[in-house]
Amino acid sequence: MRAHAISAVIPTYNRRDYICRAIESIVGDNSAPNEILVIDDGSTDGTADLVRERFGAAVRVIRQPNAGVSAARRNGVLAATGDWIAFLDSDDEWVKGRCQAFTQAVARAPDDVSWIFGDTQVVEDDGEDATLFGDHGFRCESDFQVLDDALRSQYPFQFTLLQSSVIRRDAIIAAGNFGEGLTSSEDFLLGFRLALRSRLAAVPQVVTRLYRTGDLIESSLDRLGRHSRDFHRARMLAFREAAEVRSPKPWGDLYAEAVRRFVISTAPGDPLDLVVAREQFRFGTSPRSLAFQAAATLGPAGIRLWRGLSRAKKRAAGS
Repeated sequence: MRAHAISAVIPTYNRRDYICRAIESIVGDNSAPNEILVIDDGSTDGTADLVRERFGAAVRVIRQPNAGVSAARRNGVLAATGDWIAFLDSDDEWVKGRCQAFTQAVARAPDDVSWIFGDTQVVEDDGEDATLFGDHGFRCESDFQVLDDALRSQYPFQFTLLQSSVIRRDAIIAAGNFGEGLTSSEDFLLGFRLALRSRLAAVPQVVTRLYRTGDLIESSLDRLGRHSRDFHRARMLAFREAAEVRSPKPWGDLYAEAVRRFVISTAPGDPLDLVVAREQFRFGTSPRSLAFQAAATLGPAGIRLWRGLSRAKKRAAGS
């Protein structure tokens, strides 16, 4: 394996109408990664067949039974031959010059830097002016910046989007390689784990166009994931590790709130998990945690009361 080899990994599911745009953006770059892998997660619309027909041996297609994006990413990492992984979602685009920017950054990265990320251009129906760095106030002070505090790239806003990053393959595997059974927010957990145990770096270039257009809204993993239990479970795992590795403040408080949100997300008709609810006391006790435990003990009716009081409090604060 050549030093600093980069493998592009594209997980996909029923993206026949978009997958070629994603691959062509990589193939059309000024320099190319060492390999391109498409992990087809049991598509039923002919996505894998189209990729093979259009790109032939230039793209390695790996098919798996439908198991979700985390499993697809995990299998892509295991199959890759590069020592750095560049993820791209199958409905997004690789910006020209990205591979060269990351190759140069990787060559400069100290051994303890596991993750390098760039800026992301958000494409919506009315245009593509916004970037995540610009909208959320991240400043890259040089053409390759090693962060003083890696966790600041994770919270309160996650700048290290998988599709705008290159990550050491062995670091991904050491951090569990998306093996927690999450169907969403697996990138959030991975970012925290690597930020707690290594250094992260950034480049200022826009490296990805992230599509949030109307035709993708209904099937967007980002949109669907925000309403899932795994969204909160990933935050429970991430904040708990941060509280254990760094300090209980503020991460223990964030962990307790993630526990409450996880319990609240219990499907209608399912019993509340009071064992999980008690996890909010892992790093301390607060009036809020005591009140929530009392509400959870009352079952779904108590949770409905809790949610109603929370909404009323938010409305009062906004008035």
